[in-house]
Amino acid sequence: MVAELKPPRLLVKPGVREEEFYALGEDSDWEYVDGRLVMSPASDRHEDLFCFLLALLRTFLDERGGGVVRGSRYPMRLDERWSPEPDLLVVRNEGLDRMTPLRLEGPADLVIEIASDGDPDYDAREKLPRYRAAGIPEIWLIDPFEKVVRSHRKTEAGYQEVETSAGRLESVVVPGFWIDARWLWRPKLPSTFGCLKKILG
Repeated sequence: MVAELKPPRLLVKPGVREEEFYALGEDSDWEYVDGRLVMSPASDRHEDLFCFLLALLRTFLDERGGGVVRGSRYPMRLDERWSPEPDLLVVRNEGLDRMTPLRLEGPADLVIEIASDGDPDYDAREKLPRYRAAGIPEIWLIDPFEKVVRSHRKTEAGYQEVETSAGRLESVVVPGFWIDARWLWRPKLPSTFGCLKKILG
C-alpha cells in the first residue's frame, strides 16, 4: 500500500526491506529512506537545475580531475535502512573503490539536494540529519522557492552552516569549483558553457 504524505505529491511506502528496494532495479523512481520507499516527482524546474549543475560538475571534474559525479539514480548506501539517492553526489578519487555497479558503499564526499515542489522541506527534515550523522564532508541544500543555498560543511568542531542567496559559493570538497548562487534563480538558467568558462578561469 502506498500512502500519501503532505503535501500529497510526496509518496511513501513503509516497512520495506533493503533487498526489496534493490530488486526494483535502476529504473525505479523510488529511493530508500529509513526503511521506506519514498518518491517525490520532479518538476521541470527541478530537472533544469539538476541538468545545469550536473553539466557544470561533470565537465569541471573531467577537466581538472579529482573525482566523479553521479546523478539521482545512483544509491548511496549508508546502512541496511538507508540508501538515499541524492540529486547529485561527488566521490573523490580516494573513495572510488567504494563505487560498485549497483551503488556507492558509504557516504559521498559532496551531496547536493534540490528542493522539490511536492515537499520543499523534505531534504532538510528527513535526509540532512542522516547525512550529517554519516559524516558527509559537504552538503548543499538548494531551495529555489526561498532562493537560498544552505551549505553544511564538516569541521573539527562540528558542522558549519552557511546560507548563500547571491554571490560566490565555493566547494571545499571539489577545490576550484564554485557557482554564483544568482545563476540558480534566473527564470531561464544561464549558458552552461558561459558559466564553465568563468569557473575554469
